[in-house]
Amino acid sequence: MAPSSKLSLLSLYQPDWAADPYALYHAMREDGPVQWDDWMRSWIVLGHAEIAQLSKDDRLSGARIADFHAQLPASVRSDVEPLAGALSDMMLFNEPPEHTRLRRIIKPGLTPRFIREMRPLITERAAELVDAVLDQGHMDVIGDFSEPLSRNVIAHLAGVPGHATPLLENWQGLLHEFFTQSCAEVPRVNSLRAAFDEQAAKRRAGTADDLFSQVIAGQLERETYTDDEVFANFLLLIDAGQATTTHLIGNAVLALLRHPDQLARLRADPDLCQVAVHELMRYDSSVQFTTRVALEGMEVGDQHVEQGQSVTLVLGAGNRDPRRYDDPDRLDITRKATDHLSFGHGIHYCLGASLALAEIEIALRVLLERTTELRLRTDDLDWLDSINFRFAKELPVEFGT
Repeated sequence: MAPSSKLSLLSLYQPDWAADPYALYHAMREDGPVQWDDWMRSWIVLGHAEIAQLSKDDRLSGARIADFHAQLPASVRSDVEPLAGALSDMMLFNEPPEHTRLRRIIKPGLTPRFIREMRPLITERAAELVDAVLDQGHMDVIGDFSEPLSRNVIAHLAGVPGHATPLLENWQGLLHEFFTQSCAEVPRVNSLRAAFDEQAAKRRAGTADDLFSQVIAGQLERETYTDDEVFANFLLLIDAGQATTTHLIGNAVLALLRHPDQLARLRADPDLCQVAVHELMRYDSSVQFTTRVALEGMEVGDQHVEQGQSVTLVLGAGNRDPRRYDDPDRLDITRKATDHLSFGHGIHYCLGASLALAEIEIALRVLLERTTELRLRTDDLDWLDSINFRFAKELPVEFGT
């Protein structure tokens, strides 16, 4: 095994690094694009090319939920069973052929035509949210705008009944809860399962008319899926489509506010939004890394990874790799950055990427069209206590109209 780096990914819990993970990645990169992290007990991959290559390597597996769950203390293992069961049936934590089969539940519904049909709903909702705070001249971009916007879109897409939509408020992500061994979200998951079962009963009776039922109808006719499998990927829509999109929008707005020249450029030419969204995602992704397990011994860069070892693909570091992007710490909304890693890569590339891009683009357009002189009210931001998720708890801004 290679000697461990002096720095660890866990250093992101230290105040000096927490607000700016990219500075840590650059410091770690001095020890090479692939290195052993003794504190994480994982190989850390920081290079764009290496991450892209490994994301397509079938010798690495993302099916790690069952193993992690089995290693928990008995009392905790029992408490988080509902989370483990749901995560285990998600396409994200399975490999072919099971991954391919589960992906087919939703994939046929997320077509370009479907995304086009969703755009008016997203635009209308975004405009309503901004208009609601115009008179006061200030807002919390997260609480007043990006979170209720993404929540409304995903509730519509996932077919969450009206009485159950409050269950989606302040959603932080099941993966974060599971790997921190928290049981806080178990009651919420159980309540969502009850709401899901209501709709499932209507689907079986042929009376369901919600969008999620329409999206998956064809696949349910062609293939057999258990209610547990459909529920898990219903939760995946919520988990990936709400929290991550909420903070992709928040991080994009924050980046623009900290680069007023780029904000002015985008305001002067709103059509740049279609290009800018990729650069903004590259610059500051809401998900910083993903972890795989080596199914066999393999060479990664100039390092040997043993069977069973963890491999952490640091997407945020790959997005700032100077070997791939010139001056990677500079925000340039005209940069062609469509190969960023924020949606993953390979077979696990985010199925809802096109919808998320549409939400971010529309959110930025509406926000800039309806406000002037947009600026931060404070630089002292409070971030979620996580080394993986770049979630600002609040993003207070003020503006003119």
